[in-house]
Amino acid sequence: MKNISLSIKITLVFVFVSAVTMFIFYTVFTSLFEKHTLLTEKEKVHLIAETLEPIISMNYYLGLAEETSNLAQRVVEHENVLGGALYIDGELLWQKKYDETMAHFHVDYPVRDALSGDEIGKLHIAYSMAQYNSAVSKMRFTLFNYLGLLSIFFLVFALFVRYLLNPLSVIAHRVKEYRLGDKLEFEDIRMEPETEVISEAFLLMVDNVREYTVLLEQYKLSVDESSIVSKMDPSGTITYVNDEYVRVCGYEREELLGARCDLLSHPEIDKAVFEEIWTTILEKRIWKGILKNKTKSGSDYYVKSTIVPLLDESSDLLELISIQHDITQVYEQSKQILKQTTDENTGLPNRIKLSEDVALQSDLKFGLFSLDNYDVIKNYYGYEAAYDALKQLSENFRRVLEPQGVGVYKLAGGEFGFLAKEGSDLVWFQQICRFAIEDTGNFQLDVEGDTVDLRASIGCTSNKGNYLSYSGLALRHALDSGRSLVYYEDQENLIAQHENNLLWTRKVKSALADDRITLFVQPLVDSRTMQVTKYECLVRLIDEDDKYISPFFFLDVAKKTKLYHLITAQVIGISFEVFSQIEDKDFSINLSAEDILHKETINYLEKKIVEYNIGSRLILEIVESEGIDSYDEITAFISKMKAFGCRIAIDDFGTGYSNFSYLMELKVDYIKIDGSLIKNIDHDRNSQIICSTILNFSSELEMRTVAEFVHNDAVLEYVQDMGFDYLQGFHLGEPVPIRDLLN
Repeated sequence: MKNISLSIKITLVFVFVSAVTMFIFYTVFTSLFEKHTLLTEKEKVHLIAETLEPIISMNYYLGLAEETSNLAQRVVEHENVLGGALYIDGELLWQKKYDETMAHFHVDYPVRDALSGDEIGKLHIAYSMAQYNSAVSKMRFTLFNYLGLLSIFFLVFALFVRYLLNPLSVIAHRVKEYRLGDKLEFEDIRMEPETEVISEAFLLMVDNVREYTVLLEQYKLSVDESSIVSKMDPSGTITYVNDEYVRVCGYEREELLGARCDLLSHPEIDKAVFEEIWTTILEKRIWKGILKNKTKSGSDYYVKSTIVPLLDESSDLLELISIQHDITQVYEQSKQILKQTTDENTGLPNRIKLSEDVALQSDLKFGLFSLDNYDVIKNYYGYEAAYDALKQLSENFRRVLEPQGVGVYKLAGGEFGFLAKEGSDLVWFQQICRFAIEDTGNFQLDVEGDTVDLRASIGCTSNKGNYLSYSGLALRHALDSGRSLVYYEDQENLIAQHENNLLWTRKVKSALADDRITLFVQPLVDSRTMQVTKYECLVRLIDEDDKYISPFFFLDVAKKTKLYHLITAQVIGISFEVFSQIEDKDFSINLSAEDILHKETINYLEKKIVEYNIGSRLILEIVESEGIDSYDEITAFISKMKAFGCRIAIDDFGTGYSNFSYLMELKVDYIKIDGSLIKNIDHDRNSQIICSTILNFSSELEMRTVAEFVHNDAVLEYVQDMGFDYLQGFHLGEPVPIRDLLN
């Protein structure tokens, strides 16, 4: 079907549609005609019987049996009546038999008493279908002739359409067969206004292609003469190398084509370098850097490389072009670079240098520093901003830590290593690490007019044999527990935390199994009318003693044990079921970034919105205090939910990254100011300034604001005067079980 021309396709489609249309017309018309004709024949029989029945009834009443039979006999005298019978009071008064193999139909007409009108018998008539069959046959013959003539007309019309479209087919064929250097001509083709425009466009395009091809050949020549050039497909397979590439590496061209691009890579190169290259390329950005390669003969050489991803019209990766310059002589002059012991961005010694220094120590104290929001800065503001943050941190560490005898090393991503000098006191080293965390917390990064606060955690160890593994374990525990510093050898805390996690994991599993996850609701009040307009749904766990447990005790554990999404599903199910019975109140549920990125949770949410038709009353509160990293996914989720009529709120605003630029990107409907900024707002000047800024910003973007933690009259009066749209807090209404709303 792909190789069939457009004119033939249009002709075939027209013929097919015409044939189907005529077949349907023929079928419907003949069916209606047959039904109407048969109904007419039956009405004739009824008319005969209806005419004779009163006379038969009267004669029978007068006792004139013979005259009654004579009347019945007159029925069969009709040319289409084959036979019949007359029954009165169960007695056969008259009958004429007939050939039942002949096409006919039966009609039984009731005979009624002349006085009472009660049915006393029936007149049975067998009527021939010969006249009916003859009429139907004539109709079908006539209709078939007309449709045949119409079919010929349709076929001629289809062939004429094909004739009109033929020039397009010829033009398409010649363009398809065109090769650069050939002469493209359309003079012999029948031209219409449309085909003339198309042919002129193709001729102009061919002229442009010839012109740009000549220029590209000259560009290629200039690059080939001055650089080492290669091309690769998106999988990294070499598809082209120039003569300089072949000369430098020592391989034959045939050996290179079809080989992997890492064929020349030196085995000493860290895998992280290749991961960085491919990460950059897959993000469709240009990668620049210095690579160490090995020739076919085994000699080392260095190249300054630029790898450019080439994209098609759909911005999909088409191929890669690598332009390199041999800098072996320059590179060998730098011993530090040759050993690859320095991080290029920060100038700090890297992991290789760290391993060398650790080997010289026996009494080791090591801290693994992590910039907690490094990925957020990198993903939202870009690699340059992230690298700038690391560079500024490294300068600060050099200034503060190195004079104290602590070596600073740049490791992967947002991680640094702190190595204390041999014989250092452990308590002193932990104090140094705490100071580094506090100093980082006081540091503010200015990016594109935004001020970004930095947060950090450190895992410490004194185990030389597995210093990176143990410090990494301590760092992960610090991140999980919310602590800024954890020392690996502090076994009691680690064990206690582990036992506590196991306890709450069992409690959550039991509550889910026994349907003991429930909801409380807290009202939101309109600041102008002081009327309750919305409710926020808050999850609770009912323990074995029927006590309500706050999510503070079990929600983090649920996230670590993959039970969190089951709890979210319970929140969705319970809230939708209850609020579907309450028509005049909006309600909100909290969703974390983890919920939004969990496909099954979002599918379940969409299913329930459709099932209850409740999207216009639903507010989805995205928890800002956890950090919003995956902006593309969050933005796509918000667009999808708004299509259902849902509104979006940012919860706990002021506790997370709290920059205003992502609010403009996310286009939310409500901003809920965190209680830490509201609780002292009546006398805390800093809180007043921050909240005033947020209110002005939200007003400009037409976002509604909610003040949380309204806990007394003074705070209530102040936030009302400031102009918050909605208020929430124990002073206005404490959380109550959601089922109470149905009472």
